Amino acid sequence: MSIYSIRLYLEPNPDGPYTVTSPDVPGLVTEGSSPDEIQRNVQEALAALEEVWQEMNLPVPLAFNPSAG
Repeated sequence: MSIYSIRLYLEPNPDGPYTVTSPDVPGLVTEGSSPDEIQRNVQEALAALEEVWQEMNLPVPLAFNPSAG
């Protein structure tokens, strides 16, 4: 598993879960109600975005490059 250093913005929703986005990864949008759920959903969203970038031969954002960890 790779480790990424990206900023996440959590916006509370009136009906419960947080909406999660990142200025470092365009297209990353997910939700979660707890830190564990947010982490899991972000990882799944990043994996899905990586597949799309590869399939469409698009460059990955700089922040998506693995860092030593």
